Amino acid sequence: MKGVSKDYQGFVDSLFSPTCVVSVEKTEGGYGDIRIVSANKKYTDMIDMRVAPENSGDSDTDTTAFVPGSLYTDYFPKNRSFEDVCYKAAVLKKENHTYAHLDKMGLWFDIYAMPLDQEDTNIFYCSYTATPSHSADDILDTINTSQTSNDVLKTCIKLHEANNLKAAMESVISDIRNICKAEGCTVLLINYDEEEYSILATDYVQNSKIKRVTQFNKFYDIAASWEKMIGEEGDCIIVKDEDDMNYISKINHAWYLTLVEAGVKSVVLFPLRQGNELLGFIWAINFDTQNALRIKETLELTTFFISSHIARYKVLKRLKHMGYTDTLTGLPNRFACNEYISELITKDEKFAVVSIDLNNFKSINDTLGFDGGNKVLIEVSKRWKTICEEEFEDMEFCLTRTGADEFILVISGNKADLKIEDIISRYVEALNENLTIDGYDIYVTASFGYAEYPSDANTTDTLISRANSAMKEIKKVRSSEHILRFTPDILKDEHILEIENLIRSAIENDTIYFNLQPQFDMDHKLRGFEALARMKDVNGNIISPGEFIPVAEKVGLIDMVDGTVFKKAADFFGRLMNKTNADLTLSINASVRHLMKNDFIEEIQDLLKTSGIPADRLEIEITESIMIDSEKALQRIEEIKKTGVQIAIDDFGTGYSSLSYLNRFPANLLKVDKSFIDKMNTSESSRQYVAEIISIGHIMGFDVISEGVEEPEQLETLKSIGCDYIQGYIWGRPLSAEDAEKLVTGQA
Repeated sequence: MKGVSKDYQGFVDSLFSPTCVVSVEKTEGGYGDIRIVSANKKYTDMIDMRVAPENSGDSDTDTTAFVPGSLYTDYFPKNRSFEDVCYKAAVLKKENHTYAHLDKMGLWFDIYAMPLDQEDTNIFYCSYTATPSHSADDILDTINTSQTSNDVLKTCIKLHEANNLKAAMESVISDIRNICKAEGCTVLLINYDEEEYSILATDYVQNSKIKRVTQFNKFYDIAASWEKMIGEEGDCIIVKDEDDMNYISKINHAWYLTLVEAGVKSVVLFPLRQGNELLGFIWAINFDTQNALRIKETLELTTFFISSHIARYKVLKRLKHMGYTDTLTGLPNRFACNEYISELITKDEKFAVVSIDLNNFKSINDTLGFDGGNKVLIEVSKRWKTICEEEFEDMEFCLTRTGADEFILVISGNKADLKIEDIISRYVEALNENLTIDGYDIYVTASFGYAEYPSDANTTDTLISRANSAMKEIKKVRSSEHILRFTPDILKDEHILEIENLIRSAIENDTIYFNLQPQFDMDHKLRGFEALARMKDVNGNIISPGEFIPVAEKVGLIDMVDGTVFKKAADFFGRLMNKTNADLTLSINASVRHLMKNDFIEEIQDLLKTSGIPADRLEIEITESIMIDSEKALQRIEEIKKTGVQIAIDDFGTGYSSLSYLNRFPANLLKVDKSFIDKMNTSESSRQYVAEIISIGHIMGFDVISEGVEEPEQLETLKSIGCDYIQGYIWGRPLSAEDAEKLVTGQA
């Protein structure tokens, strides 16, 4: 054996990829010992990483754990697939090109096994090359046949396009069964915590007599036993003949008995893993054993994608529950409420949105403390949930908690034409009986305002806004009545309705546009631009942003205005950067409402992709007041930061101004509000305040930019107190896109 090793050493050393020579002992029943005869350094390095991981990074030693002529199981877990490939190459003289995926290591191996024309009595030889890769794409480029690639591609497409994972998996499993020419194919999910399994998808040929796993008692124990058989590296199990069945009988007799009882003669089984988590298993039974290699290849790669989608589905399911549920009361939250109303609008049927606010809740918190107040909210929620669960003919109720003591009730399917006020009165009456909290009798009332679709409004935001207006109106009146429907006269300022209509018209007619106001460092070097929303009416008249922006925020249209400005400004800025290679930043303003939309991160990522702007060249300006809104707002900002986009705190100094929040706020830039700049040179306290903001910003690691700089004296003061950047009329008014380009190219 040692002589053979020397003969082959020069051969493997001449190859670039990790390669070894394998010997296979031929026996009367098949094969016996399989040994690694010789290996080049890249292959022995892989052995060293497994056998002596503590030495794997030691470049000062040439020692290796590999001993030529050793059994392969001295270095690797027993692997039936490896043995099968080597047997076919060495003994049967068949060239093999396949691949393997090691879940725990996150590696793919592109494998070539080539027969060698040398025999030593009953010992046969082959070369075995295993090239590692972290990318499944590399494997797709090299797999054996275009047919295998097509099979995998079809599966990926079906899963990617699926809205319903279970329905998509039923179709995929049917395809896999046909590819394998199998009698049956199944995906089983396993839950080790609950010690239970579930069948996600299964498909059998018509009139199959195979006994299904669900017909066996305590099959969870059988399914749980597969993990130990497969091992940590995620090897598959292939049973294709009587010898393999006998092997299964030895190592897992309980499973063997179920296979025999079920009528299974062959099976190929793969684990479904995502990282270190075992999600379940996929298998095909009574398959075409003459084509085992292609079936193994197709299943291995397909399983990789199936695992990813199942894991993603489970995570999204958990995240959706967390993101759509109020943790205190267990009710759906604001995001779930908006989505539910949007879905009802698509059905175009009459429904009502009821805005509810508890009266004098602050005094309850002051009396009982926040814990006591929370107990009140929980008890009120329970009473109202009980009403929601009562049977009303052809009606549905959705109760959500949208704020501290704020709720929204959606009433739909009112085919019996019951008066909405009569239904809401049930919720009023539920509070008539006092609540006993921590030994105190608490009497709670609430104000209810509602708006109906489509008569009062026809969009989600406007329905909620108008229900809120009605609730605030009845709350303000403080009468014995607690219920009020929205009417247009509640919005006493008719101008608001007029501007709202202009905004809607501008959105519909695409007359919202942007200007770009330049930002400079103190040496008058251009830093970038802030995109400012602008709007015209249908006649081309410009509407002041001071008029339409507050109204857009009030009636829930600001995110649509923002989104339009985002897209148009980013598209222009991306083309400008590509044309000039200028190192500039584009700042865009995001309202709190827009920022907290479910798809905001996806919107920003799509904006970066379509515009071509590098993430670190985009800056999102967020008003300071968001720092007191919620932990979710801070979490959302963290998510933005992870995309590489920069964050600026706008109007700093006018809002919460808490150092504790500022210390947690993952911003890059503070913007000093114009109101302080205006007074800076006429009031020493204002000058000191601006200086303090700049100092605090620098201590926190932020750059500072001052807005509204218009006078040379202001500029000189800002230079003297260490401001980093300025924005204002002194060096640049808001510009059209064309004029902004001229400024960048030096033509201005």
